[in-house]
Amino acid sequence: MEKERIPKLLLKFSLPAIVGLLVNALYNIVDSIFVGRGVGEDALAAVTVCFPIVITFVAFLMMIGMGATALISIRLGEKNESEAEEILGNALSLFLIIGSILTIFGTIFLEPLLVLYGASPTILPLAKDYLRIIFFGSVFSALGMGMNNFIRAEGNPKMAMNTMLIGTATNIILDYVFIFIFHWGIKGAAWATIISYGVSASWVLYYFLFGNSLLKVRRKNMKLKKLLVKGIIYVGFPAFALQITGSLQQLILNRKLVAYGGDMALATIG
Repeated sequence: MEKERIPKLLLKFSLPAIVGLLVNALYNIVDSIFVGRGVGEDALAAVTVCFPIVITFVAFLMMIGMGATALISIRLGEKNESEAEEILGNALSLFLIIGSILTIFGTIFLEPLLVLYGASPTILPLAKDYLRIIFFGSVFSALGMGMNNFIRAEGNPKMAMNTMLIGTATNIILDYVFIFIFHWGIKGAAWATIISYGVSASWVLYYFLFGNSLLKVRRKNMKLKKLLVKGIIYVGFPAFALQITGSLQQLILNRKLVAYGGDMALATIG
């Protein structure tokens, strides 16, 4: 990598990253399409209400993912692979903690959270069905979305892109099967999303545990170190702030849409 020309390196890393981001955006788009066509407008409105809550969760993942990715890249540039692996291990622990906390928090405060974000009595049961499953699989989502950043950090952008492609393809196939063949409704869309993230998480963990990765996940590195955690959060906080702002904007938009246009308005922007 050190001997490659800069324009070639930019192309090598930017194109897979752009494709990966576009593919990642398909997760929500695919759910909306299948739910809208296969379940109905109330279910689509329910998914729309859940979207900013999911964005809030993603904000925490981005903070850890972006922060750790930057620090890992710096350590690899310094030829300090041992500390890069420590950062990788600490980030993995943080993802597991965040996913577990969200599962517990979401289960306890599911209904008031949805009401806060604009769920009407009509769509509340549907939104609860969807988000309960999403919360249940939070650990898979955390690992699937979060750990993929580190594949790119160690210089394998195509592998990172393939991880997203596999997850999205799984989501599309399962959405069709669960909604149109099994007739699971909005629960089917949620299960498709969680299972697809589980597939991505398994792929990434296998890569770092048994694959040809430069860095390896080691149990000794999963013990949290205060300085490493502070560094990850400090570097990743701007990404968190940007993402959480989008969630707040969507929260305000949802409540205004419900106030002036009802559930139909929510379904329209979904």
